[in-house]
Order: sequence, then C-alpha cells, then structure tokens
Amino acid sequence: MNEEWRPVVGYEGAYEVSNLGRVRSRSRIARNGAPVRGRIRRLADAVGGYKRVGLCVDGASRFHLVHALVLEAFVGPRPDGMEGCHNDSNPANNHLSNLRWDTRSANRADTVRAGNHAQARKTHCPQGHDFDVLVPRAWGTERRCSRCTSMQRRARTKARRESTRTEVS
Repeated sequence: MNEEWRPVVGYEGAYEVSNLGRVRSRSRIARNGAPVRGRIRRLADAVGGYKRVGLCVDGASRFHLVHALVLEAFVGPRPDGMEGCHNDSNPANNHLSNLRWDTRSANRADTVRAGNHAQARKTHCPQGHDFDVLVPRAWGTERRCSRCTSMQRRARTKARRESTRTEVS
C-alpha cells in the first residue's frame, strides 16, 4: 500500500497525516521567524492503547487521537453521534483500511466480539465456578454460574418461608 499524505484538519499547512496512521510536521517558518524543519512526529500512548500526537499552532498545543485525525482527513468530518472505530479492535492500528465512523454501540460490540472487553474475558464467577448458563436480558445475554444461581434461589426461598412463618405466629 502506498502512503498518501493529507493535511490535518484544523492544522493545514503545519501538519499532515497519512493513510498508514503516521503524522508529520511540514517545513515552515515559526511565529518567531525561525525555520522549522518537517519531520515524522513520534506518537505517544494514550489510555486504552490508543495512539496520540501533540500538535502546536500559534503557541497553542493540544493532543489528538491519531485514528480521529486519519478519519477526518481521509473520510470526512465526524458525523453526529459517531466515534472512530477500529475494525480489528486493535487501538494501535491506525491504518485507514482499519478505521471507520460508527456508533458507540457498534464499537462496544466490536470489543466484545474481539474478546477485549473486560467482562467478556471472564470465564469464572467470583467463587471460582465456571460460567455455564446464558440468561437472556433486554441488552443481550448474561453469563452466570449455575451453582451460585441455585444457591441464591435456595437462600431466597428459605428467607421467604421464614418471613411467612413469623407473620403467621
């Protein structure tokens, strides 16, 4: 794949982003009149494994997530209610072919499907039993342990019987 460079939206003339997820500064004259040589910018790690880059124009410096810069430059502005999604659920892979604008719900579903969601990775209940029951819920399914579920059911039944006995006495 050939690397294609486009201006970073809001930083035209100062920075460019590539379809491979790299960011570079352009050679230019700074505010103080000093020449600035263009170079590939080093990407920093952000929370969750995402890559970010610091961009500075007119003395104001801000960090931006690289996947958002790639999408804005190559796909277009962020539609309302959408966020940048990684098709392979790898937040460090900022190639254009791996990115899309999509809903928050679709982004979370990608995380669960890829096995990167903290709750989806769990295989045992807090007591160490295997999750072996799927319970349908309005939002999808919930995984439960049959041993703990039956113990909770027995405890509720016992409590209900004891409260009925005290009311009758």
